[in-house]
Amino acid sequence: MRHSIFWFIVALLLGSAPLVQALEMDAPVPAYTLNLEGGGKVTAQSERGHVTLLHFWASWCVPCRAEMPRLEKLYQKYHARGLDIVAIDMDSDEDQPLAREMMAHYHFPWALKSHAEVDELGRIWRMPLSILVDRKGIVRQNAWAADDDQGLPESVLVAGIEPLLGAAPVPIPASGMQSGTSPIIQVLHPMARATAPGQEEGVVYLTLVNPGDREDALEGADSAVADHIMLHQTTEMEGNMAHMAHEYHLVIPAHGQVTLAPGGHHLMLEDLAHPLVAGQTVPLNLHFQHGATVHVDVPITPLVP
Repeated sequence: MRHSIFWFIVALLLGSAPLVQALEMDAPVPAYTLNLEGGGKVTAQSERGHVTLLHFWASWCVPCRAEMPRLEKLYQKYHARGLDIVAIDMDSDEDQPLAREMMAHYHFPWALKSHAEVDELGRIWRMPLSILVDRKGIVRQNAWAADDDQGLPESVLVAGIEPLLGAAPVPIPASGMQSGTSPIIQVLHPMARATAPGQEEGVVYLTLVNPGDREDALEGADSAVADHIMLHQTTEMEGNMAHMAHEYHLVIPAHGQVTLAPGGHHLMLEDLAHPLVAGQTVPLNLHFQHGATVHVDVPITPLVP
């Protein structure tokens, strides 16, 4: 209740002032830096080439609670096509535990306001509120918000986001070459583990080789056999229990390689459509920051007793 009264008073004091004063439509987005929970950093520069939705929210905000599941649905649907959603939590210190609890249900990255350098974006006084930026870093929606307590409808979000994404990427075989002079990322030794009946998660290991002259990064994956795929890193083991951290991209150095293997990075296939059976394959599309989408059929090895 105290939060609602506070923001109501702020609204009265500001009158008809713009929601995000420093931004101009169809102009470059100002500099910002978001130090993400769980590690990693997002900046205006790092997001060039992506469609970015910066979403300001708080755990006590009723329309925020209504809007967040819609953002999750869009993130799952469009992330592989270049949509990044980053939530900036505006909670006070005392409410941050609740914010962490809520964000555990979503897969897009987020940052606390104390870890976000967003002063150049202007004054944020209404929530939820979003800023939509296109692939060239141009602001396409400023102070994007609903006029009621239900948040932006999914249809409105799709209508604003989808035209900025363009056509879906066409998968290119792992043995092919992307357009231009840079070779695509090569995939070596892919392997998936068979799953037990009723098991809802699977895992994929592989090695990514970058023969190009600039670094690239694995930014996502999708498969017809899983509802969504997460990039995880095993951080520590306690007995037979592994603790894992969710990561949003994995850098592959120029003329270098990275290996996803047990005890380290791996791709977690979540909400499997059916069990993974030894001798069959997992169709997998890998999405990279600079390179083309790579398709690989991952062999499934027998379940380890």
